[in-house]
Amino acid sequence: MVKDNKNSGTSESISKSVPETELHHELEAIRDRDFLQQGMLNFVEILEKNKAAAAGLVLLALLAGVGFVGWEFLDERREKSAQEAFYAVEKSFTDLRDKFDQARFASLNGAKVDELIKAGTAVRASGDLTKDYGSVVDNLEAFARKHLGTTASVQAAMLAAETRVNYKQPDQALATLQETVNATKVKSVIGALARMAIGNTEAASGKCDQALSSWEEVLKTKEVSFLHSEAALRAGLCLEKTGNKPKAIEMYRKASGESDKSSSAQTARTLLRALELGT
Repeated sequence: MVKDNKNSGTSESISKSVPETELHHELEAIRDRDFLQQGMLNFVEILEKNKAAAAGLVLLALLAGVGFVGWEFLDERREKSAQEAFYAVEKSFTDLRDKFDQARFASLNGAKVDELIKAGTAVRASGDLTKDYGSVVDNLEAFARKHLGTTASVQAAMLAAETRVNYKQPDQALATLQETVNATKVKSVIGALARMAIGNTEAASGKCDQALSSWEEVLKTKEVSFLHSEAALRAGLCLEKTGNKPKAIEMYRKASGESDKSSSAQTARTLLRALELGT
């Protein structure tokens, strides 16, 4: 009897040591497992009764899986092919641009530009896009349209757009950018950069409201937070230019708070102080 009492006492102490909530959860878990098991049994019975339909479903699932893998493979091949083709188009552009840059930097640093030009390492820009680049920028835009949906397409469009903006042709720059951005997602790095470029181009053509919408799209996307400071800074500059100082201050504060060390954040802090001091 003593032995039985000990067992009884032990059982009571164990039951008391287990909180009631834990027991409750354990019971619920058992119910869930029973429900899942029953559900699986029911599913198996249905498959047994409808073997033909089940075989069809399995085949569809397999085809869907093969289709997805195939699409991924084709997409990678498409991007690789586009990047290989882009190399030649980009090189003809960058070779020219680098020579214009060499001449400009040399003149700023007091170097003898004529000697660099004679050596073939520098070229003075005329200010006329066709004279300076010939059909090179047109080729970039044609490439971008041909390879829509690839990173290479956006890269080409951005190079062409930046050049047209420098030559005071923002509206033409926007046409190609808008076409390529529609084939990208804002959550992707290249998609976000394309939207930033559209905002910059819209601002250059005096369309501040449209530019703000493009930058706001980037600002609302947490996946590209590394661009938030730059987007907020550019928004602030556009707002200040149109005379909306309260909103510009708000954007500069946002740009300042996004990063402590980025050049965008530092520039925003300088502009913010100037606005707050009324200078």
